[in-house]
Amino acid sequence: MDLYSGVIIISNYYDDSISIVDTKEGKEIKRISLIKDNLLYPPAHFGPHHIAVEGNTKFLYVPNTYHNSLAIIDLITGKLTDILYVGSCPSQVVLCKKYNLIYVANSDSNSVSVIQMDSLKMILQIPTGQMPHGMVLSKDQERLFVANQGSKTITEIITEKNIKRKCYSVDGNPWHLKLSSDGKLLFAVHYSHLYQRKGKIFVYRVEDMELMNTIAIGKMPVEVACDKINERLYISDSDMDVLHVYNLQANKAEEPINVGKMPHGLEMDYEKEEIYVTGIHSNTLHVVDFKNKTIKKTISVGKEPTSIVII
Repeated sequence: MDLYSGVIIISNYYDDSISIVDTKEGKEIKRISLIKDNLLYPPAHFGPHHIAVEGNTKFLYVPNTYHNSLAIIDLITGKLTDILYVGSCPSQVVLCKKYNLIYVANSDSNSVSVIQMDSLKMILQIPTGQMPHGMVLSKDQERLFVANQGSKTITEIITEKNIKRKCYSVDGNPWHLKLSSDGKLLFAVHYSHLYQRKGKIFVYRVEDMELMNTIAIGKMPVEVACDKINERLYISDSDMDVLHVYNLQANKAEEPINVGKMPHGLEMDYEKEEIYVTGIHSNTLHVVDFKNKTIKKTISVGKEPTSIVII
């Protein structure tokens, strides 16, 4: 399998697997199970929630919500090579290649685990706010931002020394974060609780973390992605079954794109002018043409697909 040809990798939360998808062929070309070879006894549910890939070695890093672990998969061989135990209920993983570090957000431990990428040794646990979930690195990889859903804050960590610089108050419950392509804007998605289905996206200027805009949109936004010129923002909404389109320059919503029940993970391919959206209810990956606002392909993957990375 040639992993250098632009395949998509997806974490499947319910069936503890990883799907590798060729969007050009429009099909899943490989599925890797996290539970195999009698590695664990008794058998345990992993719950892979998020993924990150190391581009040079093709190792995939997978935080497992139910197993309190970080699994490492060799994508060339398709084998599970290591399992590292981190904090309780790990939600997301970020790779800082500049300082050769792995960061894992532990939602129930209110911490971020810091792991040396080469030795795979835990070197530090950094306290955060309550229920840390999403994370993102600044473009220069000098700053790590952590969304704390429970305490309504965003923690900023200086990666060179792994120290907390500041904690920013948020008028909401941030859970997923995304940077703009140029690294100048940070988008924080508000988690809409059960009886308060009012979606919000907070837009920050990364340079000084000044709040530039609060966008009220949808009911249950999950993830966001921005086009290359910071003109339009695309937002998956699991309650409304759409991909919202928000014009940042005009500061208004445009016609949404229908993508089926419970859209979740979201990534953009600027060259192909495609958006990839996972559908948790239908166990599918939608390939969306964002210029024409149409679904080009719908591809079956594992059960409850969540996050996406593009190789």
